[in-house]
Amino acid sequence: AVVSTQSTGETLEQFPQTLMGNKALFARYFNPKTKEYFLDRNQMSFPAILYYYQSGGVIYVPNSVPREIHMEELDFYKIQYRSAVTPSLPMAKLTEDGLLEPQTRFQAIRWRVWEFLESPESSIYSRIWALLDVLIILVSILTVILESMPELDAQENQKAFSVVDTICVAFFTFDFLIRLSICPNFCEFVRTPLNILDFLAIMPFYLELAVGQLIQGSALTTFKVLRIFRIMRVMKLIRHSKRLILMGRVIQDCLSELTLLLIIWLMGVLTFGTVMYYIESEKNNGFDSILHACWWAVVSISTVGYGDMTPSTALGKIVGSCL
Repeated sequence: AVVSTQSTGETLEQFPQTLMGNKALFARYFNPKTKEYFLDRNQMSFPAILYYYQSGGVIYVPNSVPREIHMEELDFYKIQYRSAVTPSLPMAKLTEDGLLEPQTRFQAIRWRVWEFLESPESSIYSRIWALLDVLIILVSILTVILESMPELDAQENQKAFSVVDTICVAFFTFDFLIRLSICPNFCEFVRTPLNILDFLAIMPFYLELAVGQLIQGSALTTFKVLRIFRIMRVMKLIRHSKRLILMGRVIQDCLSELTLLLIIWLMGVLTFGTVMYYIESEKNNGFDSILHACWWAVVSISTVGYGDMTPSTALGKIVGSCL
């Protein structure tokens, strides 16, 4: 972001506790050749930063910038967004255009609870709640792992695991329902991938509780396959890592390129798998079908191979070396 010297003066100095309002701190970014201030920061967030000074302390989040990233920009510019900088600013929430608007007392409490649950950096109590959430997630995952061990298959152990799992699910359910009831936008909430993962993490418990008593035999065994969704609880840890959230957004933005990479990978697997099948099919060395040969191609392209299938002919070894 480039700031002209014309933007300095009373506009910026009305907030001396901020980076741009403090001459000593802001001078580090001054370029005497161009007579401009240069800050290598997020350009999409900067208009909102500058508007903070021009409006006398109004904070808003641009729609084109993720909230977490904009909060990091506010921290860099030393803008205190967790409490009102200007005494006349009321408690506010984001509108559709990103500006803050006044709230009633109930709305203010609702917004504070939302910030408490969604922003661990907002207070020490919010950090404690986030740490408790992480701890219960880890306990829940550990329970899923331990109850699958044959040496812990005793009935007493399984009852203890069931109690621990019930407590964990109760906490996850409480957290999910509270966030669902106070979310600013219901439609956006249910479409958010992290919230979908939260729902999938608790859904198998209630399905088994509601339907498990009504089905018996092989049908019950089939139904218990839904327990695999309990491992989705590990995905809840993403909520507590800004870097993982950012990585997810990067993957989403690069989805077309990743799809192209996957298509190229599949073309290589099918090509080499088919060729190796027709070369090695008569040697009884595992290449019994094109699918078996494609499995060999998958492990050879993705890793160094398992060694369970290896070409035995000279031509097969030459083709395999091309991978």
